Amino acid sequence: MTLLLGSVLGSVLGSLLAYEWCFIGLIVAVIAYYYISWRNAVSYWKDRHICGPKPIPIFGNILGLYLNPGPLNELQWYKKYGKIYGLYMSSKPTLTVADPQLIQQILVKDFNIFRNRPVIPGTDMLAMTTARDEDWKRIRAIANPTFTSGKIRKMYGIINHCGQDFIGSLDKDVSNGVNEVELKRLMGAYTMDVIASCAFAAKTNTYADPNNPFTTNGANITNGPGSIYKRLLRRTLPTLIVSSNIYRKLLGPRGSNAAFFVDFTRSLIKKRRDNNEKHNDFLQLLMDAERPEGDIREASDANEAHHVNEGKDEMKAYAEAFTGVSEKKLTEDEILAQCFLFFIAGYETTSTALSFCAYELALNPGLQDRLYEETKEAFNEKGEMDYSVLSRLPFIDALLSETLRHYPPISRLPRTAAQDVMLGSTGVKIEKGVSVEIPVYAIHHDPDHYPDPFTFNPDRFMPQNRDHIQPYTYLPFGSGPRNCIGMRFALLSAKLVLAKISHSFRFSRVTDTDVPVIYTTTLLNKLLPKRLVVGVHKR
Repeated sequence: MTLLLGSVLGSVLGSLLAYEWCFIGLIVAVIAYYYISWRNAVSYWKDRHICGPKPIPIFGNILGLYLNPGPLNELQWYKKYGKIYGLYMSSKPTLTVADPQLIQQILVKDFNIFRNRPVIPGTDMLAMTTARDEDWKRIRAIANPTFTSGKIRKMYGIINHCGQDFIGSLDKDVSNGVNEVELKRLMGAYTMDVIASCAFAAKTNTYADPNNPFTTNGANITNGPGSIYKRLLRRTLPTLIVSSNIYRKLLGPRGSNAAFFVDFTRSLIKKRRDNNEKHNDFLQLLMDAERPEGDIREASDANEAHHVNEGKDEMKAYAEAFTGVSEKKLTEDEILAQCFLFFIAGYETTSTALSFCAYELALNPGLQDRLYEETKEAFNEKGEMDYSVLSRLPFIDALLSETLRHYPPISRLPRTAAQDVMLGSTGVKIEKGVSVEIPVYAIHHDPDHYPDPFTFNPDRFMPQNRDHIQPYTYLPFGSGPRNCIGMRFALLSAKLVLAKISHSFRFSRVTDTDVPVIYTTTLLNKLLPKRLVVGVHKR
């Protein structure tokens, strides 16, 4: 018995020692990885005589984005180091470029060299935002016709119905004594309803049921517990670890919340195919999407370009970017990825832009008066507004434009060089595989481009002043062939609800209104407020 027990204990101890040595070996390997990669990378920009903030071992300059709100930190770097400077994302060198002519080179003239975005380990590579090379080209080319102004216009009735539900819910709350609202929550409910209705023909009833699974799962994906730390790990740990199945199961971004949307969409696709059902939503458009021949843009697209640069260079880059695509259809997995992307990306960016816009209206009563005067004449006797009328209202467009300048939805535009290339006449060589990032927030707040940049002034974007805006200094939706495909949809849903709100309510500054805005720290490359509380009253 004693011998048997000793044998068992010896075996157990041997196994433990073996695991211990494996664990120690893993730690040594990780430390060695960081030491070697850091030693080789830390002098990259210094050797090329490019200045920039001093990196921290292992993290590079990422902690600067984590410890302070990223865009505000970016503005400090921009002021200190100029329009070209070097950063390190962990040990990976990244060149920041803010000169408008060089931005045009990156986003348009040399688009085929800079068409990819940096790879973030552990992310889905089927979505348009992360797909690369020929995969991106094929997916975007097939999906492009889904987002023309003509297709968006067919969604107008659905969006209008969502706006009516929103106004009805807000009217009920105000009638019951609510006189203060948290704008992120308020606008998030509207945006959730719009996207669920237009993407999946599904009503969320978010106003009556804030715990609706669409709402809770959507919020958890971007702002769930530990989300910042998960992103920090994904950016700093070796790719081999982040790409492993164990990491994905424990800390991966596509957990149960993402699975909800994927499973829901998959079941809808099956139901529609089995029953030969057709619906007026983006899911159906993607299921039916077929790559046409020739230019798919429509005449009305130019009227709704929202200050996007569209000269000869842009048209040429657009035509060249999508030549040679032979496939006509998306696979089911690709459809799932685009629906998931549309829901998550559209939900937060649109609701945040609406929140900031309403916040500025509360601080600037005169702007509310101008919005009301413009929109009151646009509603017909039934209290409805025609699509073509809404799309041509100058002040509401200027109001949203200034909101997107002052509070851009994405603070940096990242690209990766597919080959060595010289950056204009600067003498700077961008080597293959090196990332380039355009600091949108800093550019939007440069007094050389926008005098008194921290003053909220929609007149900058009124028709008589648009010519004063220098090309490639206004980039809330990016530019070039890889710009935001959902731009027109986002603007339409935002303009419509702003018009409806101005018709029935006024926002005001209250004791709990933070002036200026207090921002959260995040690694999402976005400007997110901690809270936006304003007063609300009936007209």
